[in-house]
Order: sequence, then C-alpha cells, then structure tokens
Amino acid sequence: MDKPPISADADGRVLLQGPLTFATVGARLKASAGLFRSHKQLCFDLQAVTSVDSAALALVVEWLRLGECHAVAVRFEHVPDALRSLAEVSELEQIESALAAS
Repeated sequence: MDKPPISADADGRVLLQGPLTFATVGARLKASAGLFRSHKQLCFDLQAVTSVDSAALALVVEWLRLGECHAVAVRFEHVPDALRSLAEVSELEQIESALAAS
C-alpha cells in the first residue's frame, strides 16, 4: 500500500511524498491545517518530494504564515534544489532563509 502524501508524527515531523505542484498543494494545505492547532513545532521533511513548481513556494509561504498565526515554530528539511531556486528568484528573504536552514 502507498504511503499517504502527508503524514505527521507525535513530535511534529511532517513527511511529504510525491509532487508539490498546482495539482496537489490544495490537498496538502487542507491535510496539514490541523497540525498547526495540535503542535508547538513542525518540521516539514521534503526528502520524498518528487517535483515542485511555484505552487510549492506558495504552500511554504502559507505554512510559515500559519505558524506565525498559531505560534508554531516551522522549519524545513531536505528542501529540493528546485524549491530553493524558486525562493531565490522570488527574492522573498523570509522564505529563502526558512528554506536555507535545512
């Protein structure tokens, strides 16, 4: 059986799998929204993400915004180079620094 495209453990490690694209980010955001109410910190592990587009960058921005709204520390690990490049091109310093921390 396939793993779900997003899952979280009790410590707030969120494992993502598959593409983060326009076709998938809406469902990923919906699946992750409740995590911000039940954790003090979240670590989004992007190691198993297979592809990204600009929608992935929008999702990162929204996760950071939700973190601020709910006083949840948000960090990212194993960020794909393509997502880092999108953040760099966007010139959004907050996003670049959040993605560089991994």
